[in-house]
Amino acid sequence: MATAAHPLPQLPLWPQHRPAHAPVAPHYDYCLLPYEPQTTTPDDLLSVNLLRWSWEAHGVLAEGEALLKRLREGLGANQVVWGIKQRDGQPDATSWELYFYRRPHNPPDFTLARVTELFKPLHVEGAIPAHWAWLMFSIELDVYQLRGARACTSSVYLASSGLSYKLRTDAPPELENHYLFRDPLAGIDDILARLRVSVHARPHPLALARLLPPQLMRCLHLCVANKRQADAVYWSRVDVHQLEFFLQRHAWPEPLRAKLHAHLPQFAHLQWDLGADFQSTPADVDGPGFTFTKSGIYGSY
Repeated sequence: MATAAHPLPQLPLWPQHRPAHAPVAPHYDYCLLPYEPQTTTPDDLLSVNLLRWSWEAHGVLAEGEALLKRLREGLGANQVVWGIKQRDGQPDATSWELYFYRRPHNPPDFTLARVTELFKPLHVEGAIPAHWAWLMFSIELDVYQLRGARACTSSVYLASSGLSYKLRTDAPPELENHYLFRDPLAGIDDILARLRVSVHARPHPLALARLLPPQLMRCLHLCVANKRQADAVYWSRVDVHQLEFFLQRHAWPEPLRAKLHAHLPQFAHLQWDLGADFQSTPADVDGPGFTFTKSGIYGSY
């Protein structure tokens, strides 16, 4: 496993593969909605290189790339949103999640059952009933699940509701998250109102400043999520410098941050998506009353 003293080895990078003079293809954010790249150069890299570096650091690069290959061959390009989840203060506590949205460019038979087949030999728990109006589903992975040592878990996000549910094979669905998306300017009052009533933060002058740092407010959308054991804030379509700030703020493993910094110009064409969970700390009676417990970064492939 990579450490600050033992940086990640050189891994062949996956380029953007845009032929010279070809039209610039749309890129996709963590809602699998298209956007125009910030810049274009012959050295542009795919965002998925960060996911590959993370897998490499945890010794599951071969398993992860084999899964990506099956998904790319079975679904086509630009069908997968990926996320890296990092427990704050625990550099070895990393997990990953792959998200699959209903979008116009989906292939036929785009269902959880179809994706579950592509995950094999990995086993995925859960199924989505035919009558459910779903927008997206996701599949969580850790090192053991990528190696096939235990089943992967799945979740479904219902259309026009902001609600997500954990899916179980032999149990009822379990409510996980309730999301509120807003424009960071026009919808800031709704965002602030949701954060002010969070059970995981005290009405302290520093609370909102910590939850909404000015360095991340230049984004397309803000989102607040209420979860079972935490609340969270998400920022969509930030640039690579904001991504670097975020990774440093949440103390992500130094080898990954160093690799990103070394390739900042090659990632400058991309927009990124970020999220941070926070949880109440009752002992903090004089402060904001919460600590960040998990953070995530997102891209597409």
